[in-house]
Amino acid sequence: MDGALDAYLAITSVVAAYPEEFYYEAEAPVTVTFHGDNLSWEDIEYLGEGYVEDGFVYLPDSGDTVRFAVKNYTYYEEAQVHDELTEEPMDEVFYVSGNYAVLTTPGYYSVVAAPLAVAPTRAIIQVRSSSAESGHTGQAASEPAAESPPESVVASPTTARVLVDGKEVAFEAYTIDGYNYFKLRDLAMALNVSEKQFQVTWDGEFNAINLVSGHPYTAVGGELTVCTDPEARQAVPTASKVFVNGRQVDLTAYNIGGYNYFKLRDVAKAMDFGVTWHQATSTIGIDTTSGYSE
Repeated sequence: MDGALDAYLAITSVVAAYPEEFYYEAEAPVTVTFHGDNLSWEDIEYLGEGYVEDGFVYLPDSGDTVRFAVKNYTYYEEAQVHDELTEEPMDEVFYVSGNYAVLTTPGYYSVVAAPLAVAPTRAIIQVRSSSAESGHTGQAASEPAAESPPESVVASPTTARVLVDGKEVAFEAYTIDGYNYFKLRDLAMALNVSEKQFQVTWDGEFNAINLVSGHPYTAVGGELTVCTDPEARQAVPTASKVFVNGRQVDLTAYNIGGYNYFKLRDVAKAMDFGVTWHQATSTIGIDTTSGYSE
């Protein structure tokens, strides 16, 4: 189950909640997402080990600051969005709704959220190892099976035209088993400044890709670059985790030539934009004015 603290926080993988005490127990990985555009304080500290005695949780007074996966903010009466992971605030800020962190290390965490000039709300989260990791499966333990290398498949260059809101856009895309696969950053660039725009960031610490809907995309260079003479290539399933607005999602993806390509319909469903196929003209349609439908 998931837990919520006032209107400020959402916590995933909760196994026990004591909201009156602002105390939660959850299984790793745990995603903590901050909601609302009026928060001026968002902070998570890893406190490490604690102990419970007579119904009270005893913890250190302070701990190590937890790095967010996404932490964006704006200044008062300013529309521009800044990334705190790369740009420290110079003044009081308002954090953008949807900032989040992923907690993976077992132990106690202190989570604080507060609007400007309001006393902060503090929650304590005890993160436990998942049942699978700790071996509590109810079955006798056995030696782990040797991991076999990921099975590769053939990816063929997509020959279909692609229209984004009726305008033709050139993508370097591939077809695998009848499905089309695109780069996330190419799609984000093509959908930028539309109702379905989304930001893409990479978290090397967690080997995770973060997608944030409704946020403008920040180009890194190389988007929508198309090879003049594409050819069939080997594709290997990618192991990167994907989070959409702080929640982990399952998207089918392959690594092709060093780049991750994602099934178009999976991305469309996760980000809620329309996708159509016109057989007679071999045309893929991407519609940012409509939601996804099967």
